[in-house]
Amino acid sequence: MLPRPLRLLLDASPPGGVVLSSFRSRDPEEDGGLGAQGVGGGQEEEEEEEEEEVPVSVWDEEEDGATFTVTSYQYQPLDPLAPTPPPRSSRRLRAGTLEALVKHLLDARTSGADVTFTSTFLATHQAFTSTSALLGLIADRLEALESHPTDELERTTGVAISVLSTWLASHPEDFGSEVKGQLDRLESFLLRTGYAAGEGVGGCSAELIRNLRSRVDPQAPDLPKPLAPPGDPPADPTDVLVFLADHLAEQLTLLDAELFLKLVPSQCLGGLWGHRDRPGHSHLCPSVRATVTQFNKVAGAVVSSVLGATSAGEGLEEVTIRPLRPPQRARLLEKWIRVAEECRLLRNFSSVYAVVSALQSSPIHRLRAAWGETARDSLRVFSSLCQIFSEEDNYSQSRELLLQEVKLQPPLEPNSKKSPRSGSRGGGVVPYLGTFLKDLVMLDAASKDELENGYINFDKRRKEFAVLSELRQLQNKCRGYDLRPDPDIQQWLQGLRPLTEAQSHRVSCEVEPPGISDPPAPRVLRPTLVISQWTEVLGSVGGPTPFVSWDRPSMGGDEVPGTPAPLLARLAQVTSQDKAPSVISRVLEKNNRDSAVASEYELVQLLPGERELTIPPSANVFYAMDGASHDFLLRQRRRPSAATVVLTSGPSASGTPPSEGGGGSFPRIKATGRKIARALF
Repeated sequence: MLPRPLRLLLDASPPGGVVLSSFRSRDPEEDGGLGAQGVGGGQEEEEEEEEEEVPVSVWDEEEDGATFTVTSYQYQPLDPLAPTPPPRSSRRLRAGTLEALVKHLLDARTSGADVTFTSTFLATHQAFTSTSALLGLIADRLEALESHPTDELERTTGVAISVLSTWLASHPEDFGSEVKGQLDRLESFLLRTGYAAGEGVGGCSAELIRNLRSRVDPQAPDLPKPLAPPGDPPADPTDVLVFLADHLAEQLTLLDAELFLKLVPSQCLGGLWGHRDRPGHSHLCPSVRATVTQFNKVAGAVVSSVLGATSAGEGLEEVTIRPLRPPQRARLLEKWIRVAEECRLLRNFSSVYAVVSALQSSPIHRLRAAWGETARDSLRVFSSLCQIFSEEDNYSQSRELLLQEVKLQPPLEPNSKKSPRSGSRGGGVVPYLGTFLKDLVMLDAASKDELENGYINFDKRRKEFAVLSELRQLQNKCRGYDLRPDPDIQQWLQGLRPLTEAQSHRVSCEVEPPGISDPPAPRVLRPTLVISQWTEVLGSVGGPTPFVSWDRPSMGGDEVPGTPAPLLARLAQVTSQDKAPSVISRVLEKNNRDSAVASEYELVQLLPGERELTIPPSANVFYAMDGASHDFLLRQRRRPSAATVVLTSGPSASGTPPSEGGGGSFPRIKATGRKIARALF
């Protein structure tokens, strides 16, 4: 047989043809999902990698309001004496105006030259335009071609029908009543040109219009389920001991899986989810909010049951406490640890993290007597579960474990005494959504929406689409569950009424007062608004939300914090030109606070050894972040008898009980430096 380079040169196939030089059989059942790689590669795979075409040059080209990145590939033969075929070039759109993007979308050559453009555009378009505006631009493009040659009109109309069919099949939630006017325009065009009557390439257009109209017609919204049936007393949280751990884990997984399958991936985009707290945006991302609510509900159930407290309202006095001894609370701790372990075996990472973060929260973490009565085996399991969600290396361990779980035969964990169950429960997976939300918000902050010339930065959308594709693949895996609802457990879960942050803190101090003989915990100011050179989300999916609030620091060991309305803090991106006043103003704006009062705040850097450094107004915050500490807080300038506002944050990474009995707040949030940001982007 002739060498491959010579076969390429002598091939008589038409331009654009593909020459099959070799092949390797693949198992049809082999999973091609997240991080999946072929098996049995060996030396043959290494040779294939060496035979790959390599890029030799990259440049940009401008064309009709769009910028294309052109890459020239050159085949590198293994035999240096073999003839070298000419280089091959490929183009893909990097940025452009909205009109140019729509023109590229309807270009018949796009599907072959830029295979991911259409999928990326449809999945992320709501970050830079609306569905109604996009349909209007498609109608404009088609109507403008009515005076052009018939073949061009027919070709573009066929692409438009294909795009609309793909759009409706992949993202039906995009089509609401607001697009009715543009849909009328499209139908009128199809009728005018004869495609709606089944002529030409538009034979399926009539059915497409009917399907679109069925989505546009108003439908009754799904009302959220009440926490408890009206008039019924709240459920007793300590009844968790009545249920078997594996049965409770199955019901939590059933609820989480239903919500994850209903999740709309595009609602996770940083440009949408990151702005959910702005005025007038309360309607955004309903499917993500439902997942957040469920996460917080599970975490609240853990806290309420371990404290043995039932809430009848939001007031501090509206709490009923069941008298429990430390050994009894230890049994509740052990129960929830077993539930988390069962959720782990079911690959339900959402409920695992909800339970673990609740057990790490301040009201539970500080219960030294209860933790001291907990069995060693349970503590070891709890420690291993905490390690799964360690923040080290950007949650690398939980990411790697998730990749393993989506394969057909996931390996067993070394610390687990049980094997993952399949059988009647199926083999689905539910991820912790907060990891993906954080990635998307980081992407949104790291890249600009538009270039300096006003073009839409489509390369940013490609990166976002890669994350959304992972969510889509995980949703397909999630369909593998085969679980049945348990009415008793479902009713108990629906009847729970979680405690507020202030209620949880007060009950915890009543259950186990801070030890008088214990050395006092150091008075460390905790950051209210953390400044970072890359964006991280507090409570991306709760984190958990019930445990993130604005409280006044306790002046004494038994004082209960105040109860201002809960507020999530988001981080601010800092450039090398930012001085302290501009950083303070921007952080206040990002957290929906009046930037006009920025002069009343000061920026403080937290240094090792419990020291502080107040950043002067003329100082450059960016260079302060290159120092020994990346931890900052924003507080009101010190005044006599003025209370400092602090933010308590998510759970500690430790899986063991605290060494100090009086610790009543969460560990300080650590901001991540620029090395990780560079590695990610």
